[in-house]
Amino acid sequence: MPYRALYRQWRPKDFSHVVGQKAIIETLRNQVVHDRIAHAYLFCGSRGTGKTSTAKILAKAINCEHPINGDPCGECSNCLRMDHEESLDIIEIDAASNNGVDEMRDLRDTVKYPPQFGRYKVYIVDEVHMLSSSAFNALLKTLEEPPAHVVFILATTEPQKLPETILSRCQRFDFGRLSTAEITGRLKEASDQSGAVVSNGALMMIARAAEGGMRDALSILDMCLGYGDHIDEPMVRSILGTSDQSFLFEFGNALISENPPEVFRMIDEMIRDGRDPSVFAREVSRHFRCLLLARSCPGDITAMLDITEDDAREYAEQASGCTVTRLMKILDLFMSLETEMRFSASPRLALENVSLKCCIRTSEADMQALTDRITELEQKINRISEQIRTSAIPAPASAEKPHAAPVAAGHSVPAAKAAPDPRPAAAVPDSGLISVWTQLMESYKKNDPGIWSMLNHGKITEVKDNVFRWQPNSEKDSFFRTALSGEDKKARISSALTELAGRPCVFDTAELNTVPASAGDPDQSYIDSLYQTFGREPVDIVD
Repeated sequence: MPYRALYRQWRPKDFSHVVGQKAIIETLRNQVVHDRIAHAYLFCGSRGTGKTSTAKILAKAINCEHPINGDPCGECSNCLRMDHEESLDIIEIDAASNNGVDEMRDLRDTVKYPPQFGRYKVYIVDEVHMLSSSAFNALLKTLEEPPAHVVFILATTEPQKLPETILSRCQRFDFGRLSTAEITGRLKEASDQSGAVVSNGALMMIARAAEGGMRDALSILDMCLGYGDHIDEPMVRSILGTSDQSFLFEFGNALISENPPEVFRMIDEMIRDGRDPSVFAREVSRHFRCLLLARSCPGDITAMLDITEDDAREYAEQASGCTVTRLMKILDLFMSLETEMRFSASPRLALENVSLKCCIRTSEADMQALTDRITELEQKINRISEQIRTSAIPAPASAEKPHAAPVAAGHSVPAAKAAPDPRPAAAVPDSGLISVWTQLMESYKKNDPGIWSMLNHGKITEVKDNVFRWQPNSEKDSFFRTALSGEDKKARISSALTELAGRPCVFDTAELNTVPASAGDPDQSYIDSLYQTFGREPVDIVD
């Protein structure tokens, strides 16, 4: 007897053997039990998710002489004819090769003939989106009002290409991709029955490579069984032409650290080992997606990626050395590379070009890249500053202003790292309020990076009478002054300053190049108080 491919051997014979799609299976089973069979069905979904198999089971169940809880019995004459593919009541049509109007006219002429053995004559039209517009028009009237003994089951991977007139006449069922656990379970059954020894890691690797399709997973397992009866991860990796996880982490480190020589060396090593550059680019995209998830939502990465705790920690550790925007930029470049490689005469050159772009991204005239670089430099400066504070080297004393009044006895300037005392604090002189601002910035940097980033685009130009005046660094930073001038932002920052200083403080913003008012000028003080109350923006008064 000739050998049959695994995906044909393991095609389910009844609803109970279908993997996944629980809601769809229960709905169809109940329709068979209560004899509520629709005249037209539309099964949508990606490849290998069970559309055609479910269509055949449904056709078998509605023609079964003795169905059991909605499942075909598998023993009556109609079921046996279906199993041996000898039934004349089940007609399968490949719309990809029979997509003309003449074929649909022939179908329209044959539907009037009753079934020979069962209750229904079932037409299974696969890849129905390939039909031409004229073929859809020829099918439309028959699909709307077919004879009572006819059932249409349309299957497609691209339902968006079907006319609305066809969609509205069918009961639509969307088949989702299968999870890694569901695919692994079926692969385990198939490997055990074949007598092969397959490691759990190899099964997991095959399931991930299938991307939610059971047929692809069984086909990959079939290739591996043709290689040998003992299947492990290196064997699967060799057959698929993929890279191991350690190689991907090393390549990721080379890209993040901006090391072009190491990147080119690893690409050359990968090519010499006979790996496909297109497959490698797809793997790099998946790797940086994992890094992006690890950086964005570290608490959920284990469940989302279906990985172990050790792998999750490794992803989190590598992602911590790169900003989210940088990870997104690299991911965008490699996702675009996957499309570019399909039409490239030299996939290796395309891979090297994109990898080099990831390494030299700081020299691009891209505002996002420049902002990303500034953020990284700020992080490095903060780490160095933290090391200086915690080391034994004393910080240099600040220069004392000439004729400055000595600090009164009993008063001390709080240290930058000192935590605020929850008890009411003594009044802090104006000369010490600068350290209060430093504490505020450090607190916002850890707890509210959004406000810290806006405040970091300016500086405190004046601290007088418990009022902190903030001014943007340049004209292009005036946007941040507008954002900080809102009453909610002012009240929030003022409250934080009051808590740190131990006395009521007010935060205010000033326009660029605004000269602070003189203490002896009452008119200017009055104008400043009006600015503080109503703001400096022009106001349109409408009668």
